[in-house]
Amino acid sequence: MIKNYLKVAVRNLLRNKFFSIINIFGLALGMACSVLILLWVQDELSVDAWHANGKNLYAIVERQYYDHKITGQYNVPAVLAAQMKKALPEVEYATQLDNDEDNTFQVGEKIIKTNGAFADSDLFRMFSYKLLEGNTQTALNSPSAIAISRKMAQEFYGSPQAAIGKNIRYENKQDFKIAAVYENLPENSSIKFDYVLNWFQYFKDNPWMIGKWDNNSPLAYIQLRPSADPVAFHNKIARFMDAYYKNQTPGFREELGIQKFGDVYLHGDLTGGKPSGGRIQYVYLFTIIAVFILLIACINFMNLATARSIKRAREIGVRKVVGAVRPILIFQFIGEAVFLTFLAVVIAIVLVALLLPQFNAITGKQIAFPFGQLTFWLGLAALTLVTGLIAGSYPALFLSSFNPVMVLKGALKLRPESVWFRKGLVVFQFFMSILLIIGTIVVSRQVSYIQTKNLGYNRENLLYVPIEGDLSGKYETFKTGVFVV
Repeated sequence: MIKNYLKVAVRNLLRNKFFSIINIFGLALGMACSVLILLWVQDELSVDAWHANGKNLYAIVERQYYDHKITGQYNVPAVLAAQMKKALPEVEYATQLDNDEDNTFQVGEKIIKTNGAFADSDLFRMFSYKLLEGNTQTALNSPSAIAISRKMAQEFYGSPQAAIGKNIRYENKQDFKIAAVYENLPENSSIKFDYVLNWFQYFKDNPWMIGKWDNNSPLAYIQLRPSADPVAFHNKIARFMDAYYKNQTPGFREELGIQKFGDVYLHGDLTGGKPSGGRIQYVYLFTIIAVFILLIACINFMNLATARSIKRAREIGVRKVVGAVRPILIFQFIGEAVFLTFLAVVIAIVLVALLLPQFNAITGKQIAFPFGQLTFWLGLAALTLVTGLIAGSYPALFLSSFNPVMVLKGALKLRPESVWFRKGLVVFQFFMSILLIIGTIVVSRQVSYIQTKNLGYNRENLLYVPIEGDLSGKYETFKTGVFVV
């Protein structure tokens, strides 16, 4: 029976080539757009979700109460993490982290400028940054220690093995010993750095932060022990800083809280000192857009299928006369819809593979087509089945309801309710399409406005030269020697 249905479906496709191409490619385009958006959503949801200790990793949030207002931030005193680890038994590991500006490194005659960070010695014990050389105990535990990425090791020494234990010159001021080489950070890491300098160096570069509780700059992360209760700990540390920050301005108060590290990337906006949103809003928005695009494609499929219902009326009438019951006909037409959806999915996969590089360029992502991920193919199979059921449900119910006597007499008349339902689908389809088009136009005009806005100065021949290294002490020489002002 299924073989017979498949033959009928193929014959209908070949008999109505133009209709089949429009129907399949319309559905394929909608599915391709939805899959691209959902790949972006999946990538966003995967950020920072790969750390083995993720369920026990937390970011410290500081709430400030002043002038009847409550503000929140992730920047905290540079001495906080070490003191929390020392004073709170629930804390297993703690580290501070502060992004470093792009700095120069030199080995022999080779000089490279790259971005990095300062961090405390527990960094590699807490986070799943894979060490290729060195170990977590010695990676950042001395003033002369530095950890570098595989990329940096290969650029300077050719391999991680050749880099370990070697000296590297920093900002032409001092030498550091490479105590560890770690694997290049994955794209779905919210924290990016090509090298990590130890926290001793951070205090050396920022001596005013030593022992100070009134300066907020670096971030702080902790790993709670498995037995610790996060809610109880959150309440316990609220007034932790009161014992250390004693000379607070009257009316000013600081409290601490915790937020799961894996949630910070998507829920990084703080309102009233508490997480209130962030990039998760874009995740929700684009998920809804992907669903709407797929729904529009399904409605288009329904309308095209039902519009040609008269051409299949005699087939349905004959099938009913020879004994076909309605459930069997419903199964047949839904099966045909799933078959057409499968063909559309094959085309959609090809389109996604071709468009993914351009999509990455637009979004700034490095999304790879997940050929080797079983979950992706299972999800795609589920999407095929659900799309086929949604797209084929109304045509199946509509076509299987034909009266065989009326059909064979040539007196088939469509019921008013079916006509109105089809018209409603068309109106809804056009409404959603117009809504998406208007949204696209608004965003496009906003981007154009930002790009062409008069900023109040002439940008032609205007250069930005950051003051780095010894340039601050030799600015006048640089100014008179390089530029004619």
